[in-house]
Amino acid sequence: MGAEVKAKPNVIIIYSDDHGYTDLGIHGIDGNVDTPNMDALAKGGALMRSGYSSAPQCRPSRCGLMAGRIQNEFGFADNKMDAGAGMGNLPRVYPERTDMAGKPLLTIADRMKKLGYVTGFSGKWHCGPNDDTTNKYDPRSRGFDEYWVGAMTTGSTNLDLEGNLVPHQKKSTWPKELQNRVILQGKFAEAFVTRNKTKPFFLYFPIYGPHVPMIRKTDPYYQNFPKQTYPQYNEAQNDVRRQGLALLKAMDDAIGGLVQTLQKNGIEENTLILFAGDNGAPGKQTHNSPIGSWNGSNNVPMRGVKGWLHEGGIRVPMFAYWKGKIQPGQVIDEMVTTLDFTATTLRLGGGDIPPEFDGIDLMPRLAGTANELSRSQPMYWDFYTGQAIREGDWKLWRKDDTTVLFNIAQDPAELTNLAYQKPELVKTLTEKLDKWVDSLPATARYDPEKRGKNMVSALGGAPADVKPDPRYLIPYDNPVATPYPAAVATPGGPAVAPIAAKTSSSAQPARKAGPQRLGNPKSVMQKNNRNQRDPAKLFQRRDQNQDGFVTLKEFIGDPANRNIPALTKLFQSRDTNNDNRLTLEEMQAAERQ
Repeated sequence: MGAEVKAKPNVIIIYSDDHGYTDLGIHGIDGNVDTPNMDALAKGGALMRSGYSSAPQCRPSRCGLMAGRIQNEFGFADNKMDAGAGMGNLPRVYPERTDMAGKPLLTIADRMKKLGYVTGFSGKWHCGPNDDTTNKYDPRSRGFDEYWVGAMTTGSTNLDLEGNLVPHQKKSTWPKELQNRVILQGKFAEAFVTRNKTKPFFLYFPIYGPHVPMIRKTDPYYQNFPKQTYPQYNEAQNDVRRQGLALLKAMDDAIGGLVQTLQKNGIEENTLILFAGDNGAPGKQTHNSPIGSWNGSNNVPMRGVKGWLHEGGIRVPMFAYWKGKIQPGQVIDEMVTTLDFTATTLRLGGGDIPPEFDGIDLMPRLAGTANELSRSQPMYWDFYTGQAIREGDWKLWRKDDTTVLFNIAQDPAELTNLAYQKPELVKTLTEKLDKWVDSLPATARYDPEKRGKNMVSALGGAPADVKPDPRYLIPYDNPVATPYPAAVATPGGPAVAPIAAKTSSSAQPARKAGPQRLGNPKSVMQKNNRNQRDPAKLFQRRDQNQDGFVTLKEFIGDPANRNIPALTKLFQSRDTNNDNRLTLEEMQAAERQ
């Protein structure tokens, strides 16, 4: 029996916070995004390019993930919601006027404990108080055995950094090397893994970044990150972007350290890692406040920001990694949701997926035993900025008297409303959305007369006097990551370095910790720009089968071979002999023009 328990696979869910779609290096959108560890995991496993959170805001998204259901279905619609347990608390029982009223509302940690797993937590909770004196709503009350719960460097724990259990206590004092909150959270995650390396474990690692507050300007990650010079930003905005990118770099090193711990303990091949953001990045809010609540993360090329049901609010960085179980290099463009993470975790642990769950088991698709995801129902969203449904390639969004329809697979930036061309599809999706909304408690539905009434949709476009972000224009040719030193070292352990440089073209060699001179930031940007324009490097990257030609499919970089108009037009302009493939000479000639 003991050997059987040990053979169960481990599961780690990493959940980033206000992390925009732009800011995963492997997406190839912005060359300043430096995430070699995350990129290596995505490249070594499956990159989900159409991944969604269940809400465009932190608290409901996290409660949905924990419960495995769209959070509106148990009355939890937004950050300030009271679903029967006090404002902001994930209820322990289903509230009145829900489909399971009065029944226990279990978390994925509760369920995994029943399956014989040790459950761990490190990071930002946000499904209730961090340290609940009533012992009802903090992580230790919701199924987590071992925990560090603290958004910043002050928090509560029953674990020390050497992997020993300690009495529940609050702690705020750390060595200088652990003043960065995400590095600290990573170290607690490592301690949990080391302690439980011989047992089946479930670890929820909701790393607190790149959400505000911004990284301290005394932090080595900020000091060593090059100044940014985006042409659409002023000096203050460029600095916020630099802070956001620096915190993302620290997050990447914390994740790299966790993977190194798996490798060190010989359990990498028995551990599934699932990564997603909780929602999109917030925007620069108003003309009067060009920074507002912006955290320096971006959603390019997705339209909209946190708080909206446009793609920029709910489409998030997402990938899965399991060495030896998930075929490396997969790119999945079918819709995947964070609720699928809950269902997959439970099924992998040996449990049955309850009928009320809104997610599906991803493993058949990830492991290659199925060619497509088997999803029997659409994904729904209801927030105070509107309502939406996605089924297959289609997404319908509505607010007040506006209803729009997008073929989101072909048009992820939501540029072309097809509602008038597809009236029957609009009718079908509207009926499904109406039926679902009608099943929700009234308090968890969009109300056009209440919160969000005066919010202007991003589908209306930017005001005339706003300078556009040129990165919304495609294509993105050969972005190059910013050179960056390795992470700060921790007492008694090595510096956190990239986990597998050979699987990530953007991984940089490990260097000694501490501030290092990186040269003139302007010269770094100029070097990156030269690399982006190098047709030989671009050709080499695009020629996937190394046959000396680049086809349209390779040029677009999309295994589904979709017709992306802007890229198709660019390809055709370079294909001077009209043979539907490009040579290096044709690409070099185009660059000289």
